[in-house]
Formats: sequence, structure tokens, C-alpha cells
Amino acid sequence: MPSQTPLSSVQLEALQLLCRTLASEEPLLRWFESLAKLPSNLRSNAIIQITTEMRHGDEDPELIGALCCLSDPLVYQAAAAAIAEICG
Repeated sequence: MPSQTPLSSVQLEALQLLCRTLASEEPLLRWFESLAKLPSNLRSNAIIQITTEMRHGDEDPELIGALCCLSDPLVYQAAAAAIAEICG
């Protein structure tokens, strides 16, 4: 039996979008990597800050939604593992 709950289809879609985007956007990748150094409360604040800026900049709503999903610890862990594998 797995030790963690599997990701939902919404979480998986968000993770796929994040991985594709982070792997191709160096500034966003650096931002994502910096999240690992933060405690979870500050990580959430950083996610809120960047998504607010993106909303004001009329960025892609799907990407904004995917970034918001990083607040979910399971999505964040899965994204960190996937990005490490992709960019490793």
C-alpha cells in the first residue's frame, strides 16, 4: 500500500503543465528551485505573490492555476522530484 495519497487528475494536469513550463523557462525554474529553501509558510507566501503578479500581468490562467497548486504539499513534492529528474 502506498505511503502517500495518489495525486488527483487535476493535480496531475497541473504538475504536467508546471514541469513543461519550468523546464523551458529559466527564470521560473530558478524561482521554483528557490522555493525548496523556504519553510512551507513562506513558500505559500511566495506562491501567492508570484501568482498575484502574473494575474496583474495577464499571464496564462492555466499556468497561474498550476502554480497555485504548488501550495499543495503533494503537488510540490511531485513537481520538485520531476523537475530534478528533468533538469538534473
